[in-house]
Amino acid sequence: MESPQSDIIVRPARPADRAAWEAMRQSLGPEWLTEDFAALTDEYFQKGTIQGLPHVVLIAERSGISIGFAEVSLREFAEGCLSSPVGYLEGWFVADEARGLGVGRRLVAAGEAWAAAHGCTEFASDAELDNDVSLRAHAALRFERICDIRCFRKAIGPAD
Repeated sequence: MESPQSDIIVRPARPADRAAWEAMRQSLGPEWLTEDFAALTDEYFQKGTIQGLPHVVLIAERSGISIGFAEVSLREFAEGCLSSPVGYLEGWFVADEARGLGVGRRLVAAGEAWAAAHGCTEFASDAELDNDVSLRAHAALRFERICDIRCFRKAIGPAD
């Protein structure tokens, strides 16, 4: 008898994945909504970058249906890391019905392999302080907790 994981495939995103990628991205919350998703995906599929950073977008699918994704970048720096570049798990999502099947683990492993192939010796990520699901998922994948921070911003303009 086949295991539930045996028919799950993790692969780089293709242009035909745009709608599923966007829908899954939106599931991550409002900070993941992009006004011009078409421009973001055009940049990715034409240049392999998102907002100028090298990226890979990985899609997990089962029976031809997208059930998860991960966006992984190459950053020059990440909190707690001592090397450069650093593979960075920018975001990942697994559909509710696919949780507990190892989909997230496989997406992250594929992201780590991509980062290693691009010269990285470290892999980093972040999570909101109150996102317990993400914090548990990171712990399950043996990410080392580096620090807890709150970030701030303030718009400034020319002096009156």
